[in-house]
Amino acid sequence: MQRYNSRRHRKMMDESEYALRQACDSSCQRVSRIVSTIVGDSQKYRYWESNHADLLLPVAEQSNKKRQILALRKLEVQLVHRRALFNLIRDQRIQGKARQKLFRLFRATRDYQDAVIAEHQQYMIAMSSRVSTDHLIDIMHDVDSKRLVQEYEESYAEYFKLKCFLAITQESYFIELVQMTMRDAREDLRKKRERIETELPKTEGSSFDREAILAQSGRYPILNYMVG
Repeated sequence: MQRYNSRRHRKMMDESEYALRQACDSSCQRVSRIVSTIVGDSQKYRYWESNHADLLLPVAEQSNKKRQILALRKLEVQLVHRRALFNLIRDQRIQGKARQKLFRLFRATRDYQDAVIAEHQQYMIAMSSRVSTDHLIDIMHDVDSKRLVQEYEESYAEYFKLKCFLAITQESYFIELVQMTMRDAREDLRKKRERIETELPKTEGSSFDREAILAQSGRYPILNYMVG
């Protein structure tokens, strides 16, 4: 049985598990397929549960609502990084030797097939945790978080694509050009991450504990609508 460090930690995990199970019926087939795989396999589910509880601990340790939201944003950034490799391979349709080079780069100590399995598991766990973290941010009524994280994710995808290109290209001319572009991209990422971690939410209200109780009762007082 999973152990929690506080009542708040457990409550956040309860909400996370609720969101995960609800996402099995997501309109996005990819999300639904991944989450259903996690929920439907007890071993995978326990691994997700343990991993997600560890990720949530720094959030649960914050008693102030705005600090909780900042901590959730930092968690979202971690999950962006953990999904990056599989997102790139899927979006760019990278195959063959180029794909093998990338897995050797990020999973250097593993056999290729083992590396693919390990990276795919990390991707699935990160996708599942993102579903739950998005739900927690919704409970906290922070309208800025998803926009800030989405902007960061888009910029990180471009930066990561350049980084991976450097790992597989053999053209020295392109290497120099990409390195110059990466410097600008890295600085852009730094600024966006600084905003994510320091820009205080505009939301008002009580801490997660109170907001979660109100959410379960079916009423969000700030947004002023009934949730189904």
